[in-house]
Amino acid sequence: MKRTDPAFYVCRDISSPTMFGIRCSDGTRAPRISTDYQEVYRLAQACNRCRLSPVHLLDVVTDFRCS
Repeated sequence: MKRTDPAFYVCRDISSPTMFGIRCSDGTRAPRISTDYQEVYRLAQACNRCRLSPVHLLDVVTDFRCS
C-alpha cells in the first residue's frame, strides 16, 4: 500500500482584517492564525517538510502563536 502524507495549505478567512490559516488535505483546519500570509505560508511549508501528522496541527499552531 502506498503511503500518502497529508498536505498543508494556506487558507483565507474573509473577515476583516483578512486572516490566514492552515488547511490539511484530510480536512483538519487551523483558522485565523495571522494576518501575515508569508508567515502562515512558511508554517504550512514547515508542516509539509516535516510530514506533520494532522492530529498535531493545533499543537504546532499553539506553539507558533506563543513564540
